[in-house]
Amino acid sequence: MDDYTLHNLGLGETITDSVYNDEGHLLISKGAIISYELLSKLKKHNGNYFRTLDQLSQSLKPDDLVSKEDMKLSVEAVQTVFVEMIHNDKTGLNPAIPNEHIDLVVNVVESLMATLYTSEKLLYTVTELMDSDDYTYRHSVNVAILSILTAKSMRYTEKEIKNIALGALLHDIGKAKVVSLVRKPAELTEFEKKEMKMHPEYGYQMVKDIETLPYSVKQIIRYHHEKMDGSGYPFGLVGMEIPLYIRLITVCDMYDAMTSNRTYRKKMPIHTALEILMKDAVYKIDPEVYRQMTSTICIFPTGQGVLLSDGRIGIVSLYRHQNPTRPNVQIIDFNVKKGSIDVQEVDLTKHFTLFIIDTWNPSDFAKDFRATIDQNAFYQMSAEEKEKYASSIL
Repeated sequence: MDDYTLHNLGLGETITDSVYNDEGHLLISKGAIISYELLSKLKKHNGNYFRTLDQLSQSLKPDDLVSKEDMKLSVEAVQTVFVEMIHNDKTGLNPAIPNEHIDLVVNVVESLMATLYTSEKLLYTVTELMDSDDYTYRHSVNVAILSILTAKSMRYTEKEIKNIALGALLHDIGKAKVVSLVRKPAELTEFEKKEMKMHPEYGYQMVKDIETLPYSVKQIIRYHHEKMDGSGYPFGLVGMEIPLYIRLITVCDMYDAMTSNRTYRKKMPIHTALEILMKDAVYKIDPEVYRQMTSTICIFPTGQGVLLSDGRIGIVSLYRHQNPTRPNVQIIDFNVKKGSIDVQEVDLTKHFTLFIIDTWNPSDFAKDFRATIDQNAFYQMSAEEKEKYASSIL
């Protein structure tokens, strides 16, 4: 059977065609009965999948908009400010941010702006810091970067952008007063949720008397959770009561919160987050801010795993800013008989009936795929089941 694939086999069934590795060496002879021992042998053989997939995804990783070293230094600066405020809250000391820490975050803003204003890379992609496990600090830096790009797209002046970015870095400083709730692994109680919603006001109280801090920065900290339809907090402001620069921070804040990994959930795919925000742009958030922010984001970055409308999976190899939903994709075909991956480059601008319908993380896929093989389940999947499995781990 020329088209026979190993994933159709179950325990006790007979192999009707010999299986060879990439070098042409015989692995399993025709007529062999599938047993746990044979499945174990095939499992080792399938190590080629993971090595090839890792090599492919590593070779297609996008360049960082901000280097990992600069991101690390920025996150550490924000962390320094937060830790000081947490200490002051616990010991009853002056809750105001000291001037030296204001200078610290100002230096971060100036460094980020210098990088983003001179970089040839125009699109935002999240830089993951594997050695930084506190979401709040990373989130603050991510929101600052995205706010700079969005404000620049909206033609704010350099001075205005600096203040917007400074507000973005400090927008969650009030969480220092509710840090136990921020770090709580379980779901918050209703009382705790109400207390958490006070963090913008707590943050404002920390900065309201700092004369060197611009008024707009203080307003960002206080109002960044307000929504256009009045559903936000803590004051329920409506429409034009919320300044445009605050509406800008709100959208960037929401986007990064949805597309970042948290202790209790995985990050949301970029295109899914943008779809949700697009719906919110009808009533809750500023539609022009949403449009401008979207123009600065790389929706399907190089190295992103994608699921196509015909059921095939692949990894993005070329992103087009002017045609963001039609990148080049390296289609992955798992050749089970050979224990290898065949790769085919597809230009979606030339395939009008082929669409990206979902995304996946190559490292997560390899992990889950390996677990499936360990359970001896992969070899018993039908083609339809295999497709459903691929969809289930996206």
